[in-house]
Amino acid sequence: MTPSLTLLLFFPIAVWIVGSIPAYVVGSRLGVVHPGEAFIPVVGPYIVLLHSVKRSGWLCILGLIPLLSFVFYLWLILVIPTEHRRTAWWTLAFLIPGVNVVAYFAYAFTLDPYGVSGPSGGLGSTYHVPPGYGQRP
Repeated sequence: MTPSLTLLLFFPIAVWIVGSIPAYVVGSRLGVVHPGEAFIPVVGPYIVLLHSVKRSGWLCILGLIPLLSFVFYLWLILVIPTEHRRTAWWTLAFLIPGVNVVAYFAYAFTLDPYGVSGPSGGLGSTYHVPPGYGQRP
């Protein structure tokens, strides 16, 4: 394989995996039942983030509709910090291009590892935790 072909094949895979890590960390720290879903291509990180704010993962389909995707992503950026009981200043960090990549990792790795989540329910809420899942003795 030529170097350019190698780069063409492996760069998108590396970006996909590295971009999924913060969603996996958020899901793990907030007690999402299947945080590994973050590694599903294209929609995985959004499914885990939606589950972390107690919304249905099916809402990620809105991100695939061209004009509606902008509204969906803006809504998600506004909802995530408030539902996780974090300061609303994270919203600003998520909106600034370039800064948002660093903010995504900083947000994930500074969450409380014991995962105190915000209020449950809301738009499209179908997230359910099985009885006894993640309970400490």
